[in-house]
Amino acid sequence: MPPGHQMQQHPRQLGPPAPPQRPPAPPARPPAPAPRRSRPLPGLGLVLTLLGLVVQVLSLTVLPLASLGGPGAAASMPEVWRAATDEGTHGFGGWYLVIFSYPLAALGVLLALVSVLESVALKMIWGGLAVLGLGILILRYGFGPFAELVGSDPGGLHFTTQEITIATVAAAALVIVVFLLRTAMSTFRRVAGLILLALGGVHLAAVSDLSRASITEGLSIGAYGPALGYLLTAAAAFIGPGRLLRF
Repeated sequence: MPPGHQMQQHPRQLGPPAPPQRPPAPPARPPAPAPRRSRPLPGLGLVLTLLGLVVQVLSLTVLPLASLGGPGAAASMPEVWRAATDEGTHGFGGWYLVIFSYPLAALGVLLALVSVLESVALKMIWGGLAVLGLGILILRYGFGPFAELVGSDPGGLHFTTQEITIATVAAAALVIVVFLLRTAMSTFRRVAGLILLALGGVHLAAVSDLSRASITEGLSIGAYGPALGYLLTAAAAFIGPGRLLRF
């Protein structure tokens, strides 16, 4: 080794090499707030159905329907119904008032509820009640004259025009009800709306005929309330279970 030459000594490394230093972790973020669930308001169809129910109840119970004995003697639907029952049902208006007014109003509101709630259970309940009522009408006015022949000496079988009309309409309505029970809910809602509009027209025609009957001397506001109720429920059936808004 030449003189003056010094050997360079490298320090010895003990153990594995130190890992590289990582940058400090960022501060933890506060947890995000839970998303606020939107609360749906009642659907417009349901609101219209309930409004139609209120109008029907007021019109069929407390609102004055017609005058029975001169000015200031306005009577509600129950009073006019009792008067028509006591004097007998004569004409289309009388038959509608005594037989159909209350059942059709109840079935109409239930029909609208089926449409806006899209409930299969309510649909079956409505269908069962409708089939039961129509079956009674067919048996009473379609086969009633045949039952009167049993055990008697008939001079002939006679059907009145009203019996033939009621039995025919009931049979046609029974076919429609069975068809509705087999359809999808979207089709059911549209047909239900048309039925409710038709019921409103039938009511207006009936009270117009009733205004010419001997038991009444003019109609009041309650006579037109059920038609408004049918119109509201028909609109509800066409709208269906739509929501007003969410907040």
